[in-house]
Amino acid sequence: MYKYIIIIILVLILYYLFYCVNIEHFDEYSIWSQKWTKLDFKAREDADCEPIKKEYKKLGTLNSWIWTMPISCENGMPHTRDFNVIAIPEGFPSERLAKTIEHEKIHLHQRLNPELWRAFYRNYWDYEIYDKPPPFMPSSLIDMKRANPDTNDAPFACWRKTWWSVPVYKNSENLKFRDCIIKWWNQETNKIYSNPPTEWISFFGSKVSQTEHPHEISAVYIANLLFDEIIIPDSIKGMSILSKKWNSKKEILYA
Repeated sequence: MYKYIIIIILVLILYYLFYCVNIEHFDEYSIWSQKWTKLDFKAREDADCEPIKKEYKKLGTLNSWIWTMPISCENGMPHTRDFNVIAIPEGFPSERLAKTIEHEKIHLHQRLNPELWRAFYRNYWDYEIYDKPPPFMPSSLIDMKRANPDTNDAPFACWRKTWWSVPVYKNSENLKFRDCIIKWWNQETNKIYSNPPTEWISFFGSKVSQTEHPHEISAVYIANLLFDEIIIPDSIKGMSILSKKWNSKKEILYA
């Protein structure tokens, strides 16, 4: 009897290890594509996302696959897959690689600790993230929305229960990811704006390069902090709070 129990336990352990270490066999991309809009499919119809090279590396406290991807995959933008794959386009500039890896490591941390990050966003940034759009969000935003693999777990973000930031394609005929713009929908007035509200800028600052989602805001800021030793004044509350909550072990502290 004990012999069979031991065999079952060993099989389960081997299955777990196989899943964790061989995540490149997991078709997470097809699951993510279920959330795509028609424009997302159109933008990716000629993309080749078959990895050219796969390397398994230890990146600090994370064990991760580094996939070298064809330049057409995700329009040549670095991104993450599931919880331990960082995808880097072929020919990516070597001088930008280290900082980009740090950025993507934050996204992996977000994938591994979704509730931790949601709690941080909720308690300190007044952000909530959702899997689906809210009722009455204009169809012009939903239909034009650009999917982002790094925000796949909850792609819709709302600040202070009022402002929704939505990345949209600038041109429905020329679907370039890098031409994406951020629209801000105020659910109380039902108006759409091209810039974040002034109170958002006061809280996060005017130099945030990726405003579409708190996942991106935090990843950009932490990577900049690690490499540029940016000093954020206490008056910019959002960034000041994050810098104090991100400790040397690379973990968000929200107690």
